[in-house]
Amino acid sequence: MRLFRVLLPFLLCLPLAAGAQPTFDAPPERSTDGGFTLAWEADAPVVLEQASGPDHADARILYQGGDSSTVISGLPDGDYRFRLRAADADPDAWADQAMVSVEHHSLARAFGFFAVGAVVFLVLIGAILRGRPRS
Repeated sequence: MRLFRVLLPFLLCLPLAAGAQPTFDAPPERSTDGGFTLAWEADAPVVLEQASGPDHADARILYQGGDSSTVISGLPDGDYRFRLRAADADPDAWADQAMVSVEHHSLARAFGFFAVGAVVFLVLIGAILRGRPRS
């Protein structure tokens, strides 16, 4: 009887630990290059889906397995929704959701970065060709 009293709190906590749902670990809210990492905490394999609409009508499975993160890249501008569930859970029992907005830098800004890089490159080539200063 005494052993039962000692083990009872641990036995009561077992279903809570076994039923822990996967959750996203600080997903990004926006991306300016179409790529980001989604990380999650889970005790078991998970299923990760991506959709573009709030109703997940166009959802597709991006990842299924036991890893704790995945890298997503190559997304065009838009809002993307991701949802996560345990792989052995009911297919409609999604544990957590996240939304990421992708807004690439404008073309003018990209060409501005390119121009600055070109100027730095030309100055460096000029310094190399000129050589060190003579005294």
